[in-house]
Amino acid sequence: MIIDSSYLFDLMAEDPAAFSKGTELVERGEMRWLPTPVVAEAYYGVATAQSNTTKQEVRNRLLGYPRIEVDEEIARVAGELLAAADDRESGNAGIGPNDAYIAAMAEVLDDAVLTDNVDDFEALGVPVETY
Repeated sequence: MIIDSSYLFDLMAEDPAAFSKGTELVERGEMRWLPTPVVAEAYYGVATAQSNTTKQEVRNRLLGYPRIEVDEEIARVAGELLAAADDRESGNAGIGPNDAYIAAMAEVLDDAVLTDNVDDFEALGVPVETY
């Protein structure tokens, strides 16, 4: 399972559905990968003035997940997925590069993205699981 920032943020907000989904994944023995773009999004969220979350809280939440990084293959697949989504919209699909990287990780690992942001990942053509 590829963790999207929406799931991570919901976990940090103690959303019961997100917590329940995490418990289910652990019980199934499901690997949960943390994309490095999600790490950036988490620290961006902490650095904004609207956040009450500390860097240490984010660091502690992130510690339990193995990382998957953007490498050349992920970057290539992200570009291809984003281009295909844009082509289907005959223009800009409105999907950011971080979501394209996360979708590429799902594509390369033949896994689903765990998210509450279903539309962007479906537009990128990867499997999605929600909570």
